[in-house]
Amino acid sequence: MKTTINILILIIFFGNTISAQGEKHFQKRNEFLKKQIEYIVSQLQLTEKEKKEFIPLLKELNAKKEKLFIEKRNKMHYFYKNSLNMSDKELTDLADFLAQNNLQQAKLGKEYNEKFKNVLPPIKIVLLYKAEQQFKKMLFKKMKHKGQGMKQNK
Repeated sequence: MKTTINILILIIFFGNTISAQGEKHFQKRNEFLKKQIEYIVSQLQLTEKEKKEFIPLLKELNAKKEKLFIEKRNKMHYFYKNSLNMSDKELTDLADFLAQNNLQQAKLGKEYNEKFKNVLPPIKIVLLYKAEQQFKKMLFKKMKHKGQGMKQNK
């Protein structure tokens, strides 16, 4: 009986810990997306009408990209843990999955490029791609800077 109670306590404790970590990740992801959208909107200098039509499309695109990213990440985690024990068929299936995932990402880019044409002038679409690259570059610089700070603290 005590063993059962101890197991239940552990499950409840670790379940809450895992749930809190998931919620923290979700909050960080939402903050990141909010900053990304704010940056892009500021760089494109959108009108109110453009914002109203563009932001939902961008959020929709980001959600679809996120889904593809998670699928890919999960497959790669499995690979990292099991690569030495995977059969040639499993590795071939993984390679096919990764190629298909990349293709789906490219198709999404093309699909949303067409949708953006319905709400933005061509110059702002090109500026969108430039702003996305600049945002990534800023993010990498920030991460690199944080990494150097951690090395100095050691």
